[in-house]
Amino acid sequence: MVQGQDLGWSPLAKILLFLVTAVAVCLFGAAIGLAIAWAWLSLEGELPLEFSQMPPRQKFILLASALSAAYPSLAFLTIAFIRRTNQISFKDFGLSVENWGRDLALGFLLGSSFVAIMFVFYSLTGLVRFELAKEISWKRWLILSLWICPIVGLTEELVFRSYLLSLSEKWKGRIFAIIFTGLLFWLAHWGQGNVHEPLGAAGTFTMATSFAIARYLTGKIWLPVGLHTGYNWLALSFGGDIGLGFPSLTEFHLNAPQWLVGPPGHVGVLDLAFYLLLLLLIALIAPKLALKKRHWTMPKSEEIDNSEA
Repeated sequence: MVQGQDLGWSPLAKILLFLVTAVAVCLFGAAIGLAIAWAWLSLEGELPLEFSQMPPRQKFILLASALSAAYPSLAFLTIAFIRRTNQISFKDFGLSVENWGRDLALGFLLGSSFVAIMFVFYSLTGLVRFELAKEISWKRWLILSLWICPIVGLTEELVFRSYLLSLSEKWKGRIFAIIFTGLLFWLAHWGQGNVHEPLGAAGTFTMATSFAIARYLTGKIWLPVGLHTGYNWLALSFGGDIGLGFPSLTEFHLNAPQWLVGPPGHVGVLDLAFYLLLLLLIALIAPKLALKKRHWTMPKSEEIDNSEA
């Protein structure tokens, strides 16, 4: 697909313009979503109080409305910026549709399995006791599973591992791109859990690095989209209430110090160790998978030449 005419700006200028525009679009979309939710709750006679004092249902309606307005707008904005660059096609930004469903499903399986293994370990060692939640809103859980987690995973990977990663690599190289977009990803999650503290910052940056390596491994964003979505879905579904109204199917009872295992939405030392393990596994398998991919796609004539050499 041929893209639109480029303005001829440097990668840094494009990044800065995108970040300013993206923040404005997100804030505007979130404000519209919050206004609609606020009006809806007011008509029902449930005028929201201070957010911390709201029941989970009201928190979920407000956040789901804000995300539903802001994230699709941000996704379309990112696609628009991609079309205006001087790259040749969407493939340069990891948007190739070749085997996208397979990569997406594999990423979701890996992301959710990673969290499941972590939770099983905590349960078997007695660090955390999981109990079935006394009240479960299946309607809110379905919205979380079928809409919120997918749109968040897709949009954030479009922004950070498609557009920003590609432009950052063009600007200063691949290693810089991974570090730079990881820092931006951390800043974008500021205010969630203990992201503002060293352990939370390290955990967020490690996950961002894992997603970036997965993007470079496959040359597409679908594996990191699946990883991101699967991780969020299982963590929110079974990791306890993080205080934002998202429905959890289990209650999370911590039997360990918070610095060792973080409460819902937080990162502890052991959580960070699991994140680093995931990063290490991706780094170890990446060269092997890349070699296999090269072998599978290598023309017959090249294989013969290599064997004769």
